[in-house]
Amino acid sequence: MNRRVINQTLVLDRNFIAPAVKAVLHTILFHRYFGNISPKQNTVLSGLTYASVDDTNVINAVEDKVQELMQTVSATSDSKSQICLYFTETKSRKAWFSTSEEEICWEEWSISIQSKVSHNRTEGERNQQQSSSTDQAKKAIFGVIQEMDHNKDHIPLIANSQTNPFPYHITVTPASGLWSSMIKRAILPGI
Repeated sequence: MNRRVINQTLVLDRNFIAPAVKAVLHTILFHRYFGNISPKQNTVLSGLTYASVDDTNVINAVEDKVQELMQTVSATSDSKSQICLYFTETKSRKAWFSTSEEEICWEEWSISIQSKVSHNRTEGERNQQQSSSTDQAKKAIFGVIQEMDHNKDHIPLIANSQTNPFPYHITVTPASGLWSSMIKRAILPGI
């Protein structure tokens, strides 16, 4: 099975990174969280509404990783960072005398964030930055929905009756660690 990799880039003012990234991650998880779920409607930025899974584990996982992302983004200068969301399936691997399980990644969402820091802005400039951030988040969310509507063939068969049969993992990589992240993925191909 081939891993599907979807890349997105957001260029945002630092003050609007957290709500925009949360909206995108929750949209992805809402559409890939198979099973019985309760939807939750959220509104951020300038009235951007998105759906999320109303599950405390999912909400806490996204919140923790967005906070981790914000720690990698410089507060004083422009910077780059990346957050990735992986969906995996667990497969049994049979050896001669034993059986083990391995996680195989079937979909990866890589969101590159370019943080812009503006100093001494007027109220009008701040409103313009918020409007621009809202537009980028909307575009990213619509991109997620279009991607999921058009590409479904790579999704594995659901083999169990768990609430979410496909585990997900969220990782944060600062720009200085992008090479180490690529090396880690080469060594641990399931991630």
